[in-house]
Amino acid sequence: MQDKVAIYCRLSNEDNEKAAKGDDSESIQNQKLLLMEHAMKQGWQIHGIYSDDDFSGLDKERPAFNEMLTAAQQGKFNIILCKNQSRFSRDMEMIERYLHNLFILWGIRFIGVVDHVDTGVKGGKKARQISGLVNEWYCEDISENVTAALVAKKKSGQYLGHWCTYGYELNPCDKHKLIVDEPAAEVVREIYRLYLAGYGVAAIANTLTKREMTTPSIYKRTKGKNYRNPAEKNAAYSSKYGVWAVNTIRHILRDETYLGHLIQGREKKLNYKSKKVVKVTRDEWIVVQDNHIAIIDEDTFAKVQQRLGVRAAAFNPHDEPSKTHIFAGKVKCLHCGHTMQKHHGRNGIQYLKCGLALKTKNQECTLHTLRIDLLRNCVEKQIQDIVEAYTSDAQNAKMLMESFMSTDDMSADLQRKTKHLADLTRQQQELSTGLSGVYMDKVRGNLTEAQFRAIRQGIESEIQKSEAAITQLQKAIDKLEDKTRKTKRKLHTIESYIRFQALTQEMVNDFIDFIEVGEKSPADEQPIHIHWLF
Repeated sequence: MQDKVAIYCRLSNEDNEKAAKGDDSESIQNQKLLLMEHAMKQGWQIHGIYSDDDFSGLDKERPAFNEMLTAAQQGKFNIILCKNQSRFSRDMEMIERYLHNLFILWGIRFIGVVDHVDTGVKGGKKARQISGLVNEWYCEDISENVTAALVAKKKSGQYLGHWCTYGYELNPCDKHKLIVDEPAAEVVREIYRLYLAGYGVAAIANTLTKREMTTPSIYKRTKGKNYRNPAEKNAAYSSKYGVWAVNTIRHILRDETYLGHLIQGREKKLNYKSKKVVKVTRDEWIVVQDNHIAIIDEDTFAKVQQRLGVRAAAFNPHDEPSKTHIFAGKVKCLHCGHTMQKHHGRNGIQYLKCGLALKTKNQECTLHTLRIDLLRNCVEKQIQDIVEAYTSDAQNAKMLMESFMSTDDMSADLQRKTKHLADLTRQQQELSTGLSGVYMDKVRGNLTEAQFRAIRQGIESEIQKSEAAITQLQKAIDKLEDKTRKTKRKLHTIESYIRFQALTQEMVNDFIDFIEVGEKSPADEQPIHIHWLF
């Protein structure tokens, strides 16, 4: 049978730099020509050509690379042909995973034409491993050199980010320098003015939204930039409705870039093999003072920071540690299903409001506003009713005892059904063993073909009946176990809180699955649906 080959080519940034200097031996086109010629000389049928342009040899997310591996696992070819091993991968872990493990299982032979790597030739494993280590060391050295060069550029005051801080843009004469973007800068100044005039961050966000002032994300896109902020959770609503987010205002009020300071290096990659980025402490940031024109003067910025600090300290009027409310995560909007969020009103009153309505400024839902203390009273009253229904008089006490007895009855029924299931399972195993015996009798000639078919059909029919009975019984057991579990939980929960004084978060978690809150009617009636855990 003719061998089928998959050709894989890869070009990275480093290779592009070489090509720019006149060395085009690494180009995708030249790799393809080299490998196609080699395949034709060997008389191999080319299944397909897979190529990744501008991808590192450490990247595990290369699209063509992963497409090829999927086809390899499906057995669509039996040879992978590359210019050399490093084109396939510079990651030693991947070399071991594929060349020395999975490719063997999949029946794949790997060949590197230039470096003479061939997994079909015995004795070359150590050489491939050494080559893999050298390639990985090369990537590590390149990464360290690039990182050092970037750090040096940042320390010299060169801006290396792709997107500028709102209020600035790249200098068209020097892409590493920031200049003031006056229309956006004026919005930044207005935010600072409003805050010092007594507006809170939420009030400023609402004011800018009502004035239909363009949000930073939309503003950048209107200037022809394909901007996406992965940290902006409400980006979809900002783009759709032009809603200013509170976090955006808060970030602008704290950003020292507006003082003229260039701040970079707030994040770093875990290592040269990982794409994961982590935040670093402030002392590790690269800060260049007075690097560009300031939008906010130091006195204004200091006053804003002082007020932000005071408001943060005074947020809790009782100087107690901030805590989540007792219904946190349990209350949902009856209309849209989004979680209700806590908000502080005047005189210390706390409210719950629909999260979707807050994000979209009531465009996709309404607030469904509900005071937390009123919800607490409602839930507390219903739990009191549940407890008192079992303990208030002799009749209800009898009901409580009957509930315990019913739990015992369910346990006994569960034991009977479980024993019956074991009997059915054993019977099915015996039938399967008997069927194997019938096959052996047929092989030995003890049964004619007609006798064998008749006996086999009879046994298989019994096996099918047994399987159906087992399935039905298992469902009944699962249902009974669930009912028993819920009943026991209910009784245990009620017993635990027979003499409770006030509603606690622990009680809420024990009694309630979730709560749905509807919008108030014209008659000031508001539906509250409690979904209990039993």
